[in-house]
Parts: sequence; C-alpha cells; structure tokens
Amino acid sequence: MYDIVLFGATGFTGKLCAHFISQNYPLTTQWCIAGRSLSRLEAVVDELKQLCPDRVAPGMTQPLIMIIQVGPDTHKDIEIIELNPSSLNPLIQRTRVVINGIGPFHRFSSPIVSACATLGTHYVDFTTEIPWIQEMIQKYGEFARQSGSLLIPGLSTSTPSDILAWLIANKMQEAYSTDTAGVISSGKLDIKAMSAGSLNTVLDTFETYGSGWYLYGDSSILSAPFRKQTMSPWITRILGYRHTQELGTLATSFTGPGNQEVVYRSASRKPDLYGPDFHFEEYLPANGVIAAVSVHLLTKFLLVLLSIPFIRLLIRKLAARLDSAPDVKQLRQVERAEFRAIGSGSGDAKPRVWASFVREGALYELTALVTCIGARVLLEQKISADRAGKDARGHGGVVTPSFLGMEYVDQLKDAGIEIEGGLL
Repeated sequence: MYDIVLFGATGFTGKLCAHFISQNYPLTTQWCIAGRSLSRLEAVVDELKQLCPDRVAPGMTQPLIMIIQVGPDTHKDIEIIELNPSSLNPLIQRTRVVINGIGPFHRFSSPIVSACATLGTHYVDFTTEIPWIQEMIQKYGEFARQSGSLLIPGLSTSTPSDILAWLIANKMQEAYSTDTAGVISSGKLDIKAMSAGSLNTVLDTFETYGSGWYLYGDSSILSAPFRKQTMSPWITRILGYRHTQELGTLATSFTGPGNQEVVYRSASRKPDLYGPDFHFEEYLPANGVIAAVSVHLLTKFLLVLLSIPFIRLLIRKLAARLDSAPDVKQLRQVERAEFRAIGSGSGDAKPRVWASFVREGALYELTALVTCIGARVLLEQKISADRAGKDARGHGGVVTPSFLGMEYVDQLKDAGIEIEGGLL
C-alpha cells in the first residue's frame, strides 16, 4: 500500500514535489514516483538520496507511465502501462493519495482522474487549465462523490485567492454573524522565468479550448447552480482600471479569471458560509491609471495573439530554446507571491475584513509546496478515517483548496507562508 504516488516526477515541478516530500513528509511515508523515462526516474531517486540520505528513497513505478506502444527495444524488465483506467487501476487502487504533475493535463491526465474518482483514491494536481477542470467535474464528479474520492485540481495559483476568500467569509461570520457580500483581491506573482513545459502547456490549452473562455468566460463555469454576477464599474469593464482605498490602483489580472472561478466553486459548495449574494473579483496591483489601462490592453492583446495558430507556432519555436529547468536557486532571490483581499459584509453596517497571503521565493517551489501540503492533509485525513473504520462513500467529489480548512492554512504557515487577517 502506498501513501503517496507522484506522477510526473521527472518534470520540473514534479521533481520539486519529490524534493518537498523527501524533506518534509514523515519518515514512515510509503511513496513512489512515476514518470516517462526509467533513466530519469533513477536519476531523481539518486538525487533524493543525496538530498536526504537518512530517508528511505521512494520506489519507482516500474511500469513507466505514458508509454503507449511497446517497441522492439523495450527493456524486458519494464512492464508498460497505458494511460487508461483499466491499466492504472492496480497502482491507484493501492494508493491513498495521488499527486499528479503530468501536463498538459487536458492531454494526458484525464485517465488518472477517472481511476482515482472510481476507486476512491484522493487526488491533487497543480493545473491551471480551467476548461479541463470543468470537464473533470462533469465527467467524474459524481463518481468521486459516490466512491469517497476527494479530487482537488489546481492547487497552484488559485490557492492564495481561494484561501483568502474563505478566511474572510469565516471571519465575517465569526465577528459579525453576517454573510460576505463581496471580496476584492489584489494578487501579484513576480514571475522571472518560465519553464518550456509550462509555456507549452499554456499554448496547448489555448490551442484546445481557444481564448473565448478567458476573454468572455463565465465565472460560474466550475460551480452550480448558476451564480448571478454583480457587474463591475463601467470603467473597469472597458479599461481594466479600478481603485480602492485599501488596495490602491488595480488592473486586469491574467490569472484573475481562473482564480475567480475556483473561488465561486467554493462559494457554491458552502452557501451558508459565503452567503447568497457573494461576489469575488481579482486584479493586479498597478502604479497609477495609465499603468492599469496599459496592462489591461496588453493582456487582451496577448490573449488575442494566443488564439492565432501562426503566433503559437512562433512561440513554440522560441520555447524550444528555453531551458527546460530554470535555476531555482536564482529564482528564490527574485520571485515572490503577494495576495491581499478586502471583504465587505451584508446589511446596513457593511462590516469589512482583510486577509493577506505572502511568500518570498521561487514560484515553482510555491506550487510544489501548496500541492504537497494539500496532499499531506488529505493523507492524514485518509489514514485517520481508515483507522477509525469510517466509510467515506458518498462524501467525495471535486473540491477546492479551501475545502482543506484551517489544518491546511496552519501547515502553509508552518512552511513559511505569511497568512494574516483581521477586521477593518
């Protein structure tokens, strides 16, 4: 029985997840890694042995994942497994929690989600592919609910936004016993480098789904029933500019729409906490009106460019020249994530609450951190349920980062993330 199986362990972010597990999980954790290349898997194991010599190295799924066809030169000691539920079942059935890093997720990872949903195995990943998450909800959400599997796709850029909105809603109920009418978030990721794999995933997502879902998307795409949206001020809708006293000048955020859709899914699952009129918006902090309008126009122009096949082809050629693995040591010194949010309560008094999420360091490591801590919380809950003999059937489904609750927040804090909040 495996506590954790890490798929895509030879990828850039997948390897960072392997590092985190090796350095931070209990020594008793039974885990294995899975990837496309046996030699690269062995290299990861050797690297982990040097990183943490006192820990037992992870096993490797021998079989390799994602090799569809067996050629004449295939090594005789390697069993080949195709990426479909029937082939994946033997491994996933004896696993408590799957961490998946095989991207682009919409191209390769649906069979893994299907197997987890069917067999009752918990699942996390760090995708940003919102249309694919919608497909997984529609296809496998009910299977997961019945089996007791908790599926949390997108434990990456959406985690800060979702956690802050959840903290604000909780504080509003605790301090004022009222619903949260709206949350405005200012989120900034100081990105200094992108791996070739990440860039190709963005291009593949636009190639498969187009840019319409981003330009004109429905913020309730991941939630049901349909949530009536409050319209932003006209100047925000047209020019992307907004100003609040607490957050200052704000502009259109490239990651904002996806994060908003995740937050709305959280709100739709807990209407008693967030309230019937809950509204969430996320922006990018900007230095003045001109900067905000420029960011808005540039963002829209970039989205239009990404919808053109020829432009995507040119970008792919440029991506081929990128280093597949940016220097994480350098990124630790220059990258950071900072999210700040203000919530307004319902009623005549309109009480206000603030929350913030800040971390200095490489953003790829932040992705690995929030993903692996989420998996660890699920693992601890799974082991506790198994020991208590609890039947989780009928209690699963596709959930969001905030579903992990205060235990998740506390473990993120212990890992060095500054998460704070209070009353205004």
